[in-house]
Amino acid sequence: MTRRSWPAVTPTEPDASRRVVAIGGGHGLARALGALRWLGISPTAVVTVADDGGSTGRLRRDLGIIAPGDLRMALLALARRTELAEVLSHRFTAGELAGHALGNLLLVALSERCGHVPQALRRAEALLDCDGRVLPSTTADVHLCAQVEGERIRGQARITQAHGRIERVWLEPHQPPAWPDALAALVDAEVVVIGPGSLYTSLIANFLVPGLADAAVHARRVLYVANLRAQPGETADLGLGEHLDVLCAHLDERPLDAALVHQGPNVGEGDLQRERPDRHPGVRAFVSADLAARDSSGRVLPAHDRQRLAEALRPLVMQ
Repeated sequence: MTRRSWPAVTPTEPDASRRVVAIGGGHGLARALGALRWLGISPTAVVTVADDGGSTGRLRRDLGIIAPGDLRMALLALARRTELAEVLSHRFTAGELAGHALGNLLLVALSERCGHVPQALRRAEALLDCDGRVLPSTTADVHLCAQVEGERIRGQARITQAHGRIERVWLEPHQPPAWPDALAALVDAEVVVIGPGSLYTSLIANFLVPGLADAAVHARRVLYVANLRAQPGETADLGLGEHLDVLCAHLDERPLDAALVHQGPNVGEGDLQRERPDRHPGVRAFVSADLAARDSSGRVLPAHDRQRLAEALRPLVMQ
């Protein structure tokens, strides 16, 4: 069994006056939150709740709750109590609990005690002594749907395994209400950081909630952290320029102030730096940096390194 480590973050003196919102989901959002904390920022996370796979999917089907998995990862990325965060990242391997993450079960328990997921998140933030806030994009029981080469597919987990070009995506039910605190955080943000993360299932899923895209684009600066590589089953046939086409189309064509892209060692199949455009109508500036993580032996990994990402974000967020 592989143990996940949640190392302590020792950022510079926190600057509570700097209003930075990171929007996305999954491991990519967790990396962005860790990088922002490294810069001394206490970020707000706006998180997709459309996941329906694994432990999250089972809990949604059994209990009718909104997806806890991406919310859990954001909480753990912001936790000052790292030993507790490591325990809550534990995933059971046997019996009826096999596959469930302990942190997901904690959020379910807190939701039942508090009566509402946002209140449960506040309790979890206090338990973990979080350096920032975690907000769902909506509290509606939403499912992500896609049309893939003419076929309609329902469910995030199925979309990630689809083979073919995604033509459009939508949420069911349509027009789910944005969670007011998430909307307010984006309206008040000085800087919005989008990504890294799965283009459709982590990023666009948030902007399908009415009002969130409109709120995000009015920030002083809107930044995009590109994935290191395309994802099999979701964006395998898309280059970086096409990723940007899709994202900008869901942001009402508001130009991104900067797109932060990896430039360094090859990260494997689908490496997006191979097809990086020199310019794009939806991007005011491209910023390049070596963003790839390494393992203990120095081998390049297909994931963002928190410190490298932090240093690349520093001039974009702190100016």
